[in-house]
Amino acid sequence: MPVPSLGNGITRPIPPAEYPHWLGMLDARAPLASQPEFLTDWMGVRTRMAMLPWAPQEFAGTVAAGHPIPDDGYRSEDFEYVALARALDARTTPFQMIEIGAGWAPWSVAAIVACRNRGRDARAIAVEADARRVEWAAQHAEDNGITARIATGNHHAIESTITEWCHDDSHPLLIVCAAAWHESGELNFPNVPVDDMGAAVWTLPGTDVDYRGAHLEHSVIPAAMRALLAGMRDPIVDLLHVDVQGVEFELLEACAHDVQERVQLMAVGTHSRISEGRLLDFFLPRGWGVIIDAPCRAEYLMTRPTLAGFTVQDGMQLWENPFLTE
Repeated sequence: MPVPSLGNGITRPIPPAEYPHWLGMLDARAPLASQPEFLTDWMGVRTRMAMLPWAPQEFAGTVAAGHPIPDDGYRSEDFEYVALARALDARTTPFQMIEIGAGWAPWSVAAIVACRNRGRDARAIAVEADARRVEWAAQHAEDNGITARIATGNHHAIESTITEWCHDDSHPLLIVCAAAWHESGELNFPNVPVDDMGAAVWTLPGTDVDYRGAHLEHSVIPAAMRALLAGMRDPIVDLLHVDVQGVEFELLEACAHDVQERVQLMAVGTHSRISEGRLLDFFLPRGWGVIIDAPCRAEYLMTRPTLAGFTVQDGMQLWENPFLTE
């Protein structure tokens, strides 16, 4: 029986040995200086430490001049920074990205800062379901000299704001207070403590139990996805950054046609082995190529209602769409 061929023959994976090269592409172009309250990183991005309750507060007032290998100690691992560098290497103008499950929008802000330092325009949409973190994202943008617009209200109001922002040159960043889902409308989202970055659009059917087994109150919030892609001024989205705590496959499978038409690179946070496998099984036959495959890490110590509930360290897959590659 013939075996279908997987892999597009074009995509070139980035091995860890090459990470320093790619990280070097994000180095700040001006000398770095420490500032009270902030960690100033090697890209020139300032992060207000007191805003992030889980972050090491001793980082405030310091400069992190070295590359984050294997990680930065508060936000992410080296491969996620490499994903941003790889996306920026396309050199399109303006650079366009969408960050889903954005938290305080670190990747959107980092992309805009990196482009600004190089005299390049950039536009980004950061989508976050928690209203408190939307405030963090607005503060983080302001701390880095970025003017941001915030989209709130029901999904009709949000989609209207996205359409208006498409023609707005004064706000390079749009922060959307909503959940990204494959259907516009409303859904239930868990109410979690401000330092819990693991909330997801998932409950055990007929219960208030989330994917980790926690009983949580839920609030009704707006949801949108296709409007995000349609809201970009230029047809190509350079980077789609997805971190949705275990429902990444369900979201991307449902939106696969729109993603394939518009997205050049896709950095997907992964939260279970089955999610990683389903993404590979779905996107490889469609011609996408894997640039980075960093598996998640799980500890099966207690009972959980889902496999994602066991995950203690997120993974990441960086995908390339060869149909949009120069």
